[in-house]
Amino acid sequence: MKQLRGVLYTTAAIWGLKGLGLALFPKTLLVGFAGLPRYPEYVWVRSTGVIAIGFALVMVLVAQSVEENWWWTWAFILVQANLAILFLLKALFVANGHAPVWWVATAFATAVTGLLLWGIGRAYHQRPTGT
Repeated sequence: MKQLRGVLYTTAAIWGLKGLGLALFPKTLLVGFAGLPRYPEYVWVRSTGVIAIGFALVMVLVAQSVEENWWWTWAFILVQANLAILFLLKALFVANGHAPVWWVATAFATAVTGLLLWGIGRAYHQRPTGT
């Protein structure tokens, strides 16, 4: 359970930092850092950042009671795996000259998915008998 708790805390920190960045500095991150085109407004990007912060807080809650709720990690795995697929499809088919950004996002989402799968696998084998 210790490994899964560590993975959840690490993943929550990553989600929280990404969310904070998107909520506070969407134009800088998307246009300046990622080289994506300017948007007419960034409220949707900012709202995604706020949602990411909330998602991170739920991860922390699960990590704090991981012995009883280790299986809740499947929700986070589902989100991460679907993000990896979404980013891969974007990189392959509609990147419009911005493919490197989407390949990095794909690799990152895939790595986090793998870490969560590793952590939940370890937790499954370490769970108390009968759960």
